Amino acid sequence: MWPAPVLAQVVASDERFIHYKIKPGDTLRAFVAQYIFGDDGLALVTKINQMDNPNKVQVGKVIKLPRERIKFRPSTATVSRLNCTGVTLLGGDSPVTVSAGMSLTEGAVVRVPPGCQFGLTLEDASTVSMLSGAVIQLKTLRVNVLEPSPDIQIELLEGRIFVDVPRKRLDGDAPFRVKTPTSVAGVRGTQFRVGFDAADRHSQVEVAFGMVGAKGHDETEEKRAAGNQGVPVLPTGKSLPVETLPKSPMFKKFSFVPSAQAVQDVLLEFEVDPQTHKMALVKAQDVAFSLAQNEIKLLKPEVVLADLGNKAVFYQVAAITETGLYGATADYAVCRGYVRGKDLRCNVQFDLAGLSKPVLYFERLDADGGAKILLNAPIDVRVNDQAVFRGVPSGIYKWRIEYAVSDTLNAKLTGQFQLIAFPGND
Repeated sequence: MWPAPVLAQVVASDERFIHYKIKPGDTLRAFVAQYIFGDDGLALVTKINQMDNPNKVQVGKVIKLPRERIKFRPSTATVSRLNCTGVTLLGGDSPVTVSAGMSLTEGAVVRVPPGCQFGLTLEDASTVSMLSGAVIQLKTLRVNVLEPSPDIQIELLEGRIFVDVPRKRLDGDAPFRVKTPTSVAGVRGTQFRVGFDAADRHSQVEVAFGMVGAKGHDETEEKRAAGNQGVPVLPTGKSLPVETLPKSPMFKKFSFVPSAQAVQDVLLEFEVDPQTHKMALVKAQDVAFSLAQNEIKLLKPEVVLADLGNKAVFYQVAAITETGLYGATADYAVCRGYVRGKDLRCNVQFDLAGLSKPVLYFERLDADGGAKILLNAPIDVRVNDQAVFRGVPSGIYKWRIEYAVSDTLNAKLTGQFQLIAFPGND
């Protein structure tokens, strides 16, 4: 029978050890036999804690226990988002194709090809979203007998990931770490992003909410980054000072520009934060960016849009600082609208392919803070896995898709976008 977790009391930040305070009735020999594996457990704990007599341990004394020798059970990560067939597990004799609902275990190496969306849900309800081109290894994925939450270490070998740890981890709980070859980020409960470019070996840690401790790979002291802050890390493993992240680019104006086609192209311009060095842009054909194109970097905060029709095209934009930190993203949908009533309108598509039992919630936000619900209902993807809303006017919209990963696990996608309809399609 698996023992109930005992909350360890952390008194230091060295994650190689779990710290335990001796309670009345504890004997070191019995404690080690119950929680440490290996015949040399007692000798090892005695040596680490420099004890003269392991049979005499004072109540209240805090002892160090080697984390790698604590008894544990394996944990898993479930594939909760997958919109393509090209995601593979590496490391074996040959790559293994990943499927939705598959359980991954400690040691798994995952590569996401360009244009794919891939997400994992962990045992503690934390989620990891891998962006196109990312490669990770689930270096540690286990639950030991002294800490209630899974001990998690993810190694980002290439690309960018977004991590959401919704359940705050208190002192004495297991660590959640994301490492790159040059950086380490440790969290308790937060939303954050980590990036690593294998070519130039720069790393970035960017916090959306909560608090993250970030440091260079060989540094002993971490820098604390709060919400809307980030820490860049150089290829040498040296972390730079904490920076405030740039604000999301905001739609400024549009204008028509000459085109080789009969219809003029549209120049879309953005207002950007003064820290902005470049602007990242990702294009997709549907609200949830299910089949997004590769990210491009713009030196100017503008983009020329060609071949627009009445079906909205989606653009996700973010500002990038000179040190490589990304600010929060903003989503825009654009089309050449058709007139219905007094408004220019577009058609908006949700791609639900690959999702099981999806429930779609879609609403339009009013200027006064209210909202008009356009849909809140299940979608039968066996009949049609594309939900298209026709005649949608310009405005700001929020959406949520809830779906089943397995009989016991549900997941959701959420977002918000501004729809901009240009004249010219009537």
